Amino acid sequence: MNNPIAKIILRIVAVSLFAAIPMLVQAQPSMPDPPSRVYGVSKKAPLPVLAPMTGGDTSEKSIAVDKNVNLSLCVTQGSLKVNGWDRSEIRVFVKDGAKFGFNVQLKSPKTNMPALINLTGLDAKTKGKYAVPTECIWGDEIEIDLPVNAVINIKGQETTTVIDTVRKATVKTIGGSINLRNIAEGAVAVTYEGDVTVESSTGAMSLESTNGNVIVFGSGPSEIGDQFKAKTNSGNVNLQKLDYRQVDVTSISGSVSYNGEILSGGSYNLSTSNGSIRMSVPVDTSCQVVASYGFGTFNYDLPLKIETENIMEGPVKRVVGKLGTGGASVRLTTNSGSIVIKKP
Repeated sequence: MNNPIAKIILRIVAVSLFAAIPMLVQAQPSMPDPPSRVYGVSKKAPLPVLAPMTGGDTSEKSIAVDKNVNLSLCVTQGSLKVNGWDRSEIRVFVKDGAKFGFNVQLKSPKTNMPALINLTGLDAKTKGKYAVPTECIWGDEIEIDLPVNAVINIKGQETTTVIDTVRKATVKTIGGSINLRNIAEGAVAVTYEGDVTVESSTGAMSLESTNGNVIVFGSGPSEIGDQFKAKTNSGNVNLQKLDYRQVDVTSISGSVSYNGEILSGGSYNLSTSNGSIRMSVPVDTSCQVVASYGFGTFNYDLPLKIETENIMEGPVKRVVGKLGTGGASVRLTTNSGSIVIKKP
């Protein structure tokens, strides 16, 4: 190809081909975007479609149960009221809160009715078709009616709890007061920010508040050997008209007050690290008293017969005495505060 005209023609054709390549590339259809992932769906094990989570609703549900049912629930926030009634049924009402459901874990072999139930809710932060179930419920007001012979177990965060007329109750919250009335066979109540109040109840008691008071009146054992224990880190303990023979009370920074009888054969241990101890007991009380105190005083207006006394200078002073025949044991201990035993 020595012809110069032919060479020129070939060059023109080559240049035209190179110029057309970008246009051909642009004309090709672009690669489609990958499909977005569908969450909550598994090819191997599809998840059930849950009811949508809509916070702030008002709802009510009920379920027929065994009269000795055991109910457990967790409450993140709200005012909770639990009341026993003469029906074999649990009714739950939630105002301005989470939707919920009953998770039956066990049925009674005698009645074939639900005997072990968890009350569960849906995560209020989860929206859409695949709402995530959660252990806890919440609401502005939560009301629960259940059989009087029921056992209830509550875990909470910021919850004010009132329970009336059930067989047993266990309440453990991070913040909020706990009020128990007419508990038949014992209670456990623990709160870190709030008071614990127990009224007209029986059974073994274990009560604790970190930054609140413990107040109990008109309570006693449901059977022989039931113990009463109360503890607070920064609060007072006030006990009135107890019928327990085994009483153990501890406060780190607060006062302890006991007003009632000292039962024969009983053991009463009241102690505080930084606070006073006041006992108001009948004149005919019979007990041995051991009073130990550091920076403070020991006073009494009952006929206490002093047996041993060590009130010399030192970190601890100790007085041992007897009221009446000494049928019970009373130990009173404070590191910084006064101890007083007086008439009602």
